[in-house]
Amino acid sequence: MNKRVKLLAILLLLLPFTHLLLAQTEEVSETVSELINISFQKTDNQLDVFIEFKGNILYESFTLIDPNRLIIDLTPIDKISAKSIIEINDVGITRIRINEFKPSIVRVVFDFTTDIIQYKIEESEKGLMIQFSEEKVEEIKEPVEVEKPEKELEHAEKIQEEKLEQEKPSTPPVQIIEAIEEKKEEVEKLSIALSSGYYFFLDKIFQDIYGKETIFVRAEYSFLFPINIKSLDVWTSMSYFKKSGKLTLTLEDVDLTIITSSIAIRYLREISRFTPFIGVGMDYIVYKERYPEDFIISSTGGWDVGFHVQTGTYFSITPSLSSKILIKYNYSKTQENDVDVNLSGIECGIGLIFHFNI
Repeated sequence: MNKRVKLLAILLLLLPFTHLLLAQTEEVSETVSELINISFQKTDNQLDVFIEFKGNILYESFTLIDPNRLIIDLTPIDKISAKSIIEINDVGITRIRINEFKPSIVRVVFDFTTDIIQYKIEESEKGLMIQFSEEKVEEIKEPVEVEKPEKELEHAEKIQEEKLEQEKPSTPPVQIIEAIEEKKEEVEKLSIALSSGYYFFLDKIFQDIYGKETIFVRAEYSFLFPINIKSLDVWTSMSYFKKSGKLTLTLEDVDLTIITSSIAIRYLREISRFTPFIGVGMDYIVYKERYPEDFIISSTGGWDVGFHVQTGTYFSITPSLSSKILIKYNYSKTQENDVDVNLSGIECGIGLIFHFNI
């Protein structure tokens, strides 16, 4: 197949994916939800905090102890424009911290130096308003011998039992649980990998000269699409192998070197600790064959554009580390110096993948 025809076919193949990416990007831009700003206003015995956001946002609030904090989770949030830290230093609140707790969930944390004071959360047209007053939130301390209504006494005993249960040595502190959950649910969008395996030649001439297989090494990089389709990613790699063989007639030594740059679009499906995938892509292949010095020609080489399909699965070792099994079928046939060259082959390899965010 003519190389120009191959390039044209690849462009036509990529057009549907380009259209899909643009369409999804436009959809996201129209429906983006944003945490715009957090401001506050002080009065005599009160502090008003205003959380301004855009979009259809839900919130959940709760408190944590050791240290004392008020937590407000906002979801879904696609963009954060507010400052990450806002200093307060009033009514027992030292500062407000904002961070992405999980994908699409923004956590607003109020840090207290004292006991958590009385607060009230109200919804407004622009977001939320939280009113803090100097009156402290009632806490259940050690049991006190005073007369209480029966229902109030039962409620206090229940809270005390929950508090004692949390203080058992076998139970991790609340902030440790929070950190574990945050790490567990975080989605790493970028990956880099190192892999190796066997490349099996499909061409009979290559098999006669170099044998049926050779070992390759590969460096990989992939990233999830920054759109609503969380199961599509772009995979790129560069692989290298060098194989020595003997000419079939003269039995003289000959070397073959192939460097392949690949790009593919893949579909991934997470199933427990396994993430199987399938993808299609293209390869840019540079090859060179070196002959003995006294041979008719010293070497021959060139380049070609090929296609491939791949499948395999990841296995999660930790949230940031995985192993991988890959099978990749490559198709590439070209002609150099009026000689047909078939570079097609099958790769079987394993790899180690590191996941992270930026």
